[in-house]
Amino acid sequence: MPITAVYFVAATRALGVESFGRLTAIAAVVLIAAPFSALGSGALIVKYGAIEPESTHRWLGAGMTLSLIGAGVVGALLLMLSPVLIPVGTGMAVVWGLVLADFVCARGADLAASVFVAREEMHVTAFCQVLVPALRLLAAGILLLSPTEVSLGSWVLALVLSSAASGTICLLLAVRAVGRPVLGLAPFHGHWGEAALFSIGIGVQNAHNDVDKVMLGRLDGPVGTGVYGAAYRVVDTAWLPVRALLGAAWPRFFRYAQEGNAPLFGFVRAIAGPALLYSGAVAVGMIALADVLVPLLGEAYAESVPLLRVLAVVILIRCLHYLPADVLTGMGHQGLRTVIQVAVLVANVALNLWLIPRFGVWGAAWATIICETALAVALWVALAVSVRRSLPEGRLLA
Repeated sequence: MPITAVYFVAATRALGVESFGRLTAIAAVVLIAAPFSALGSGALIVKYGAIEPESTHRWLGAGMTLSLIGAGVVGALLLMLSPVLIPVGTGMAVVWGLVLADFVCARGADLAASVFVAREEMHVTAFCQVLVPALRLLAAGILLLSPTEVSLGSWVLALVLSSAASGTICLLLAVRAVGRPVLGLAPFHGHWGEAALFSIGIGVQNAHNDVDKVMLGRLDGPVGTGVYGAAYRVVDTAWLPVRALLGAAWPRFFRYAQEGNAPLFGFVRAIAGPALLYSGAVAVGMIALADVLVPLLGEAYAESVPLLRVLAVVILIRCLHYLPADVLTGMGHQGLRTVIQVAVLVANVALNLWLIPRFGVWGAAWATIICETALAVALWVALAVSVRRSLPEGRLLA
């Protein structure tokens, strides 16, 4: 988390609000598309690596194979659509670089982290998750110390090189832990539907979080996107500890779900308390300390201060919808989770189309809060209904 925060500050100050806005908008497009290039490989590694540890190396090889194929297919499609998705005036080399960095170079770190999540070796998972931003920060530091002027293109080049290094190191650790991966798609046979559901679910979740930045880039311009993106990045950075906690809990969601509702919900109660307490405390802290953004990032980001005070509540609402969403996945209701996420995403896009042209960055902020709240309510209702249907008649869940 501190590394991510320092990298974020370095990016905002080195690039300026306009270039940072372009980077934010393009990164949002890439992040939304990334799960479809991997087709849920990471989630399947976690699930089946947790249930059948001896199969982990085969799932790792399948994930690597599918990621390379998907990077070519989805990357090409994204590059074709980029003229209507990215901010006007942005060079295509930046898009190419971010696609290469996220779809190929950093994918090794993602797959390796999934291997260690399945093995519940969270210290190695944490290393993989920290190594990516750490090497990106190192590359950014070298770039800032160089005599040449920092441009958006040079920043993206540093991002590509550091992502390649971290992906290679993490993959080597995974191979050492589970054995040589078996390249090929054989493990996916019989699991293509499940893989598609995972990729759609993760992609829709990413779209739910980032579609506002994509639409701001096109409808409001890169400056507004930079201001909004800076405030939102603070929320995302503060969210990282909760995401790490829930990520570490994923294998147990699947295991406890096989034992029944009582063990599963006992485990959920154990992790929900710390997650909600942290989220509430951090939201209050962001509201109280939002003014610090101006001395950290510069006067160009002054409008990010009131935006952060409004968006601070998102971290608490996000915690409230991730908990039931992950329980539904553990119970085998990934399809139901995905349907709800798609429905709220459609509403999110519609709200942004209506609000951004009228209110700019504030329209995006209110659309985010409304849709985050709607998603949390819908997922809790879906979970309650699913639990009642799974109980024998006459019994109630304590």
